[in-house]
Amino acid sequence: MEVRRSPEELSEDERARLHRAHQRLRNASQALEALTVIEPVRGRWVARSAPAEALDAAGAELHEAWQELRRAQRELLGSEPSG
Repeated sequence: MEVRRSPEELSEDERARLHRAHQRLRNASQALEALTVIEPVRGRWVARSAPAEALDAAGAELHEAWQELRRAQRELLGSEPSG
């Protein structure tokens, strides 16, 4: 049975690891959004679909970032992220 810990109980290195995992997930989500949410800017550029390879790579990074966050929360806090 894993022991649940609160964020206040983490060392500075553990808090940094958790922060990096959250940041990686945010960055991956924003990268995928940038490829899929195309809002034309009048007079500046024409919206085009991203290549399938770029979408696949961004999706894979998002999945890996989510897995990293789950691992960090499980190992450091003894819990799984909700969702």
